[in-house]
Amino acid sequence: MVRNKKKKDQAYEQIRKLILQRRSTERFALSENSLAAELKMSRTPIREALQRLQTEGFIEIHPNRGVVIPEVSVVEVNETFALRMAVEEFVIREVTPLMTPGQIEEMDTYLLRQKEAMERGDVLEYLRHDKDFHDLFFRLYSNALIFNTIQRVLDRFYSMGTNVLRKPGSVQRSFEEHCMIADAVRKGDGNGAAVAMHVHLLTGKNNVLSIPGTIGSVV
Repeated sequence: MVRNKKKKDQAYEQIRKLILQRRSTERFALSENSLAAELKMSRTPIREALQRLQTEGFIEIHPNRGVVIPEVSVVEVNETFALRMAVEEFVIREVTPLMTPGQIEEMDTYLLRQKEAMERGDVLEYLRHDKDFHDLFFRLYSNALIFNTIQRVLDRFYSMGTNVLRKPGSVQRSFEEHCMIADAVRKGDGNGAAVAMHVHLLTGKNNVLSIPGTIGSVV
């Protein structure tokens, strides 16, 4: 049972990474058989991983088309970022005055890793530490309902992050905005951190709306 679980989780992480790497293709599709061959696994953990990714809204599975990343509507983008702004700005406003030196050091570690990934031009690595940065504040707030809800929301859009950040200057701007958030956090300025988070999320929303794959996108 433990071995099957490990295989299923391993398949989940590897398929998720494949999707992120190939998200820039206009028509993305993979089959259960092709994934099993590529990852050198049986079809059972592949199938379980795909079902989990579909439940999270990360992919859609069609009998005749394989695995497809669903399009995102303008309405969904607007509603999702409205939720993120409400929740993330509230959370960072609350936790900022309470953060310890060790927690601020952890935040700065994620910033340093982002900077290193940016300098290497590694978008996937940057995106991973981008998520670490945002997740930190949710973890510190310690509300399981908020954390689990926002994770499901972020998973829906995470695969689009590679396209957004491949646009010229996008990684640099994202990093600069994270630094502005961090500056306010280091000062213990919860309101300033919330304002900086709002600016950052507004940039993210506009970037998502501008990329192909968003229904009604402006390009």
